[in-house]
Amino acid sequence: MDEAGGGGAEEDYDVETLSSPLRPGSVVTNLPEAATEVLATFPSWGLAQRTEYLQMLVNSMTLADQVSLARVLEPHLRRDFFCMLPEELCWNILSSLDDRSLGRAAQVNRSWNMVLSNDFFWKRVISLRRAEFTSWSTICATRELELSLSADSPQIPWRHKFVLLKRDIMKLEANWKRGVPEKTSIMCNGNGIYCLQYDWEKIVTGSRDNAIKIWDIKSHELRRELRGHEGSVLCLQFDDTRIISGSSDATVRVWDLATGNCLQILDQHTQSVLHLRFLGEMLVTCSKDKTVMLWRADRRTGLFDPHHVLREHRAAVNVVEFDDKYIVSASGDRTIRIWDTRTAHPIAQLKGHLRGIACLQYQGNTIVTGSSDLSVRKWNIAKEACELKLEGHTELVRCVRFNERYIISGSYDKSVRIWDFDDGDPLLTLLGHDNRVFRLQFDMFKIISSSQDDQIRIWNFDTTVEERAEDAAMVERMLGRPSPSPVAGAMVVSPTPAEPEALNQPMRRLHINL
Repeated sequence: MDEAGGGGAEEDYDVETLSSPLRPGSVVTNLPEAATEVLATFPSWGLAQRTEYLQMLVNSMTLADQVSLARVLEPHLRRDFFCMLPEELCWNILSSLDDRSLGRAAQVNRSWNMVLSNDFFWKRVISLRRAEFTSWSTICATRELELSLSADSPQIPWRHKFVLLKRDIMKLEANWKRGVPEKTSIMCNGNGIYCLQYDWEKIVTGSRDNAIKIWDIKSHELRRELRGHEGSVLCLQFDDTRIISGSSDATVRVWDLATGNCLQILDQHTQSVLHLRFLGEMLVTCSKDKTVMLWRADRRTGLFDPHHVLREHRAAVNVVEFDDKYIVSASGDRTIRIWDTRTAHPIAQLKGHLRGIACLQYQGNTIVTGSSDLSVRKWNIAKEACELKLEGHTELVRCVRFNERYIISGSYDKSVRIWDFDDGDPLLTLLGHDNRVFRLQFDMFKIISSSQDDQIRIWNFDTTVEERAEDAAMVERMLGRPSPSPVAGAMVVSPTPAEPEALNQPMRRLHINL
């Protein structure tokens, strides 16, 4: 019947024909002469003419013709540009992605996965993360030797190193969010600890008993005691070769870090030296005598000479910080003053605190201050304005530190508080000191604080020593070395249920959904 066999030209197409469309670049030799003429002149037509002609052509097609055409066009429209770029350029593009996007990129198709399977790409990513993010630079510094981060190692692929480092960071961030640090303390027998600074090996403190004490950060044992000040040691800073301290005896002393010998005494201040900072050949000190003093070290002898005195404050200058751009100080007169580091000319004065300012940190375009008005404030230098006011402490805020994620403050109310850097939301309150908190410092692993209760408190967020030891054993087996005994502080992480499942997948699949 016509109904069964009808349907015109559409019946001439069978399944096999539709499944085998023309391939790109293929040539059909049996075209009508008119079609050949059109193909010869078509490239010279204008865009509007070509578009209109193609629309008419498509409209005249049967459905089967359109399906076949779509299959011919598909590979042209879904061209993977990565296949046409040099691998080095692909690396530059992909290495700018965040960690989560990197994991997704590996699943786009085979060619993208091949680019991401090159182990030296992950070496580049680690290097870029290390340069850009504090968390990465800190983790890499602690695991430099263990993971051979300064050398290529066929036993530990760079992509495996990336996953281990990323897992470390994720675990630490989760510990900060949960807010349950391990607490340890060092009893200092100094009648109160006014100041401290630490590195990976030691904690250096200044105390009311006129002494500077150097403690082993792991064993908590006293290594050395430096004496010479005739009053409480109120402030200090050290680098690889020296310690510089300020005291209520109105002097600044420069000490040899290796020998403990006093190298120089600076006595130009007339009252207690409340704070100091040095960088390279420049030293800046501030005092109860209302002045900020600038000192320059002689390049030949290394001894400091007075260079300039800033006298704008009208009350005791409690704190000063500087870099190569600005000197920033805060005072009991309720003001923050900013000077040009090179010329010592005044730049700006910030007001807002209702009572004297006890502490500050300055970095980049940001200043964070704490005051006896019980508040912590975050300031924008370029705008000369207060951006955030953080309230929660019930007594004078004695110390503040910040990084790109947190503001941490210590107070006479015996607490240490953690705030979100961006919006100022209170995140955590740490209780443990029995008296006023005088000073604190922190990194991504821990907070270390000191107090009038004569204790150094270590609030440790790196609470996975046993798990890290298991992972360390795995790394040793990969290197073909015998596994060492677990050591406290070993910087290795093992998988946890809270971490992405993809991190447990075989590395050859590169299915890292971060």
